Amino acid sequence: MTITLTRGFTTLVLMVVACTVEAAEWQYSLGLHDMAVPDVSSHTFGIVGHADVSGVTSGGTELFGSFDLFVDHDKDKLDPDHIPIWWHTDLVANRKFWRGSRAMFMGWEVGSYSRMNTVSAIEREIHILPALVGGVDGEAFQASLMGGVGYHFLEFDDDAPRLRGYDRDSLRRTTSAGSLAADTAFRIGEAWEVFAHAEEWWDGTEWIQSRLLAGVHFTADRSSKGHDVTLVAELNSYNLDRFSTPGELPILAWDEDLTIRLNFSFILPRDRNPN
Repeated sequence: MTITLTRGFTTLVLMVVACTVEAAEWQYSLGLHDMAVPDVSSHTFGIVGHADVSGVTSGGTELFGSFDLFVDHDKDKLDPDHIPIWWHTDLVANRKFWRGSRAMFMGWEVGSYSRMNTVSAIEREIHILPALVGGVDGEAFQASLMGGVGYHFLEFDDDAPRLRGYDRDSLRRTTSAGSLAADTAFRIGEAWEVFAHAEEWWDGTEWIQSRLLAGVHFTADRSSKGHDVTLVAELNSYNLDRFSTPGELPILAWDEDLTIRLNFSFILPRDRNPN
């Protein structure tokens, strides 16, 4: 039931984004992935499907929504009862309210990021962050820094922690948290783009989580935007001390996971867009 409701809500949000913006652009991709857990030398391979929609409202607000669905070939059994289907979503609204020389800008952003049912025992992870953003938005180079206070929720699946002596009552934390994030991207020639993202979350002075993402994007025909290849690596690291009982085993035998994705994508022609 939770899986059905979550996917249904995500689909609804993507459709709302598509109906709100002018000339919405949809992109789809298929690819391969590897969920690695370095602490226990684990690799879980599978296939991934991706859909995203982006555009600008009549008032000038940029909207973006994406959904990734992963199907694992689960052999390592990190989670003894893992259903080998998981997903994550990104939803972002942003607007620039000041532009200066040399492509500098200031603006605001509201973003939501979630992951559900990973083989690394993440049952549910939800970030919601309203933030101020500043940076440079040039043609060949972009960089930005953002900060704010938002909502952070993390819940572990109960199967792996149960083997280490933990029950359901100790598996989730909800808190208001501060976050700093940085993004950068630069183009190499007409076809290549390299990009990176880094973010940290804190509950007061206590570190909660870090997320690092880096990738490279290749466009076979930039004029038509028809055939793209993207390679992305995403590393998530967690502070397990917030969940673990002092003097006992940590709640998990690992505190980070690494997802590597290789996607082959295409963009629907304009005359097939719903708007």
